[in-house]
Formats: sequence, structure tokens, C-alpha cells
Amino acid sequence: MRLTKLKLYFQAIGYSARLICRSSRLWILVYLLMHLLCSTLTLLDTYILKFLLDDLTGGDLRLQMVFLWVALYALARVLWRAAKSTEDILKDSIFQKAQHRYECEISEKLARLPLSFLDSSAGKDIVDDVRYTKYTVIHSVQHAMFILVQIYTFVLAFGVLARFDLGFSLLFLLLTIPGVLMDEVFDRKAEELRRKTAPDVRKFSYYRWMLTDAWPAKDVRMYDLTEPITARYDEEKQQYIRANKQLGKKKMLSLMLAELIRRSGEIGFTVFVVFSAIRGEITLGDVALYTGYALTVSNAFRDVVWWAVYSYARSTEIIGRVFAFFATPAEEPREGCRALDGFSSLVFDNVYFKYPHTENYVLSGVSFTLHRGDRLSIVGINGSGKSTIIKLMLGLYEIESGQILLNGYPMSDYDIRDVRRLFSALFQSFVQYPLTLRENVALSDLARAQDDAGIERVLTQSGVYEELQPKLQNGLDSFMTRKFADKGTELSKGQWQKIALSRAYFKDAAIIIFDEPSAALDAEAEDRIFQNFESMSDGKTGIMISHRISSARVSNKIIVLDGGRITECGRHDELVAAGGLYAKLYNLQREKYAAKETE
Repeated sequence: MRLTKLKLYFQAIGYSARLICRSSRLWILVYLLMHLLCSTLTLLDTYILKFLLDDLTGGDLRLQMVFLWVALYALARVLWRAAKSTEDILKDSIFQKAQHRYECEISEKLARLPLSFLDSSAGKDIVDDVRYTKYTVIHSVQHAMFILVQIYTFVLAFGVLARFDLGFSLLFLLLTIPGVLMDEVFDRKAEELRRKTAPDVRKFSYYRWMLTDAWPAKDVRMYDLTEPITARYDEEKQQYIRANKQLGKKKMLSLMLAELIRRSGEIGFTVFVVFSAIRGEITLGDVALYTGYALTVSNAFRDVVWWAVYSYARSTEIIGRVFAFFATPAEEPREGCRALDGFSSLVFDNVYFKYPHTENYVLSGVSFTLHRGDRLSIVGINGSGKSTIIKLMLGLYEIESGQILLNGYPMSDYDIRDVRRLFSALFQSFVQYPLTLRENVALSDLARAQDDAGIERVLTQSGVYEELQPKLQNGLDSFMTRKFADKGTELSKGQWQKIALSRAYFKDAAIIIFDEPSAALDAEAEDRIFQNFESMSDGKTGIMISHRISSARVSNKIIVLDGGRITECGRHDELVAAGGLYAKLYNLQREKYAAKETE
């Protein structure tokens, strides 16, 4: 176990050093030299002060030597300040770059993790943890350098004290140990409390977001939610504060006792030094030297022991969790992946699926075939599994059993990135990016971000360009929303959906998916989507999920989901004639719209 921890400790230092050296290989060495120089100059200050006091209090006052010591002391202080400023500047620069690199590596890893990981509460806790502990990870190499410099300082200063009185020097060192042990105990408890309360922190942070962000502001004000949401925020936050306060009280009392013990050793040593001077055994300069070095030795010893214990016992635990996160199985390209040249067919063969951490199957024995050029409509009541089929097509989740075949081969035979390149999708829960209009559209194919004609074409195709043009002060480079620019354009929900639709059109994919594409649209815009769906050419394949059952008329294949199973499959006329669930839903909607027309 000890060997494993020691190995992990050096791995942590190595990982931290790699992060830093990737951006600041030379400057980290300069930083270490400045750190050593600062410690050396601090010791030198005290040593010069000894000679200055000895010359001032000696029987033969030598002004030349006094002025020399004062000049050397002033020079040492100026050099220390210059070295310290350089050290601080380098520290900020080096470790900010390392933090940025660490955040990038976390983001890159998250992008490769399955959606099931990000969906779970445990996954959210892990992500919170690795982001919270970034300082521990990044500063591991700094802590190692700090320990080395403090050991260097300790050895020099303690060597001077030991020649004066080894027994007293060892005694006041031993009295610093209780404080170190108390720090370790309470740091461990604080870390345990932080991890335990991570879900609660997310909860009260969400309530704070509801109270302060512009997005939920309309609902909060419309329904007069400020007071009840504030009450919830306050209740959750107060529980968190109370838990930390209780731990803080215990820590304060324990550390006060440990500090009294530590300071009693320093005071005892100082008294011993003073009485030695009174007896004429040492000079006044020696008093300044020994008391100054005693404080330096005490702090250095405490820091070395604390950081060694912390780095070995605590950092290894924290960084072990970080390494475990990076070792989480990801969606990596498979060696020898089958080449994917276009699209010919997609088959769901007896597919069973349930979401992670749930017991009920969302899909049970689903089987159907989609050929190139098909227009497929997926119909069913809410919660029947329609959108889940789309998520499985895109490889966002792993199926429980059965198989999904792409061009006659298991989808797992292909690189998942190649699979996703076949698809373009308008999701039901589309994202409203506070970026420029150009970026909002081109996110689906960034390589063509400067294709103004293509962007304008798909915006026109979705029916939103004419609406937006009068509001676009900077053309396609106008910001959507005022999040990043006061002159940004605020859009309606329907306009946002049309932009999301344009994004789906812009990617010239073999298969285009419309998941409830008209939920926020008026009848004219809705009809435009159905016409575009029906008129797709060049062998493109379309998949439509819509609450409007009549829209399925344009499809050559319809599957009806009920309770996670396909209960009907066929064309519109065939399913209406069959008198099943599809006919029931279709007739209900037809009666509803007929009633509206006669009002």
C-alpha cells in the first residue's frame, strides 16, 4: 500500500510537471531559482543584522563597518523584493497556463465519455471533483519544489542553531508536530465534507442561477417565485454553512491548542537565548540571529512536515481520483475500424435498451430497417421511446442487447465519429447558442463557416432569414442574444428553432433527423418543414418525429411505438385502415383541427 501511494505521489508530480513544461519549461527553472534566492536572501538578512548589531553594541564603534552592514542589508532587501516580485509574476503566469491546459484535458476527456456518464449523478460528482481539485493537481510540482527549498532553508538555519544548543533546538521543533497533525486531520475532514455535500452545492447553485440569470427571469417574475426560490436557496445554503461552521469550530479549538504548544517552544527557546546573552555567553547580534533563525527553522520544519504529509497522504488520494477519471473508458477510435463509405441501410435488430441507473426498459425488442432514400416517421405518445431511438442511432448510448447494423455490419465496427458524420439532426431540446448568426448555423460544419451563400441559403430554406435581416446590424456576424454584445438580436422561441433547423440543413449529411421540428413554429413554418422533408433529393434519407400525425403522410415508412415496442409499421393509408393506435391518434387530431376550422 505504501509503495503504491509513493508511486502515485511521484506520478502526480510527473503529471503536474508535464502540464507545466508543455507551456513553461524554461520559466519553471527560473521560478525555482527565484524561490531559492528569496530563501537565501532572507537568511542572509538575519546574518547581516547580527554583525550590524554587534558593531553597534561593541566597545569599539566602527562607522565604516556599520555603514557597510546597513548598505549590505538594504541591498539584500532590494534583491529579495526583486526576486520575490519575479517569483510571484512567474508563478501566476506558469500556473495559469497549466490550469488552462488541465481544463482543456478535462474537456477533451469529457467529449469522449459516453453520455450515460454525464447523465448520472455520480458522473456529475466526479466532474465537480476533478475540476475542484485542479489546484492540488497542478501545484503538485510546486509543492515538491517548495519542500526542497524549505529543506534547504531548514538545513542552513538549523545548522547555525545546532552549534548553539542542539537540545533546545530539537525540543522546540518537536513542539510543532501537534499542529501539523491537527492540520492533516481537519483537512481530511474538510475534504470528506466537500465531497459529501457536492450534490447540495449543485442544488443551491441552481437556485442561485434561477434568481440571477436572465433566462429564467420571466418565469420567476411572472409567477412571483423570488421569495420561494430565495427561501429554498437560503435553506440549502444554510445547511451547507452550518455543516462547515461546526467543522470550523472544532478545527479552531484544536489548532489554537496546537499553536499554543508550538509557540511555547519558540518562547522557551527565545528566553533561553536572552538569558544566555545576559550571562555574557553570546552577543546581542547572536540573540537576533538565533531568535530569527529559530522562527525560520520552526516555520520551515512545520511547512516541510505538513506539505510532505499533505502531499503524500492527501494529494495522492485526490490525484488518484483524477487519474481514475482520465482512465474512465471512453469512445476511442477502434483499431482496424471498418471504413464507412456512404450510407445504404440501417437496421435495428431486436434492440433492448434502458437508461443507466434505471430498471425499466425504454425500448423492448425494437426491429426495423431504414434504406437509403427512405422517409421514416416515428409516431407514438410521449415517453414511448421515439427520441431514444435517435440517440441510439447516433451512438450516444450503448444498447442492452440486440444489435444495430449499419450497411450490413454492426455499428460498433465503425469509428463512432464516422457514423455521426452521416447524420444531421434538429433535436427537440435544441440549443440556443449566444454566438453570431454565422456561428449558430455553421456549428454543424465549421469547415464551411465562411460560406456566406450556403448559410444564407439554409436560413432562407428554414424561413427565418427574411425575418432577421432588418435586425442584423453586422449581417451574418451579428450576435444572437445580448449575452456577449449589447447590440445582439433577441429572438423568439420559434426563430431559435428555425436557426437550429438551418444548422441541421447546413450539414450536407446523408441522413437528416427532425425530432419534433415544429414544436415552436407557426402553421406556415411547420408546413415549410414538411415540404422540405418530402422534397429531399440526391438519395438523402429523412427521419421525422412529430406530434402532428398528419405529417407522416409524406413518409414512405411509418413505425408506431407504444410502451417501447413497435406495434404497427406501414404507410399512412395502411395504418389508418388498420384501425390501431396510429388511426386513433390521427382521427383525434383530425377532429381537433376540424373543430377549430368550424369555430
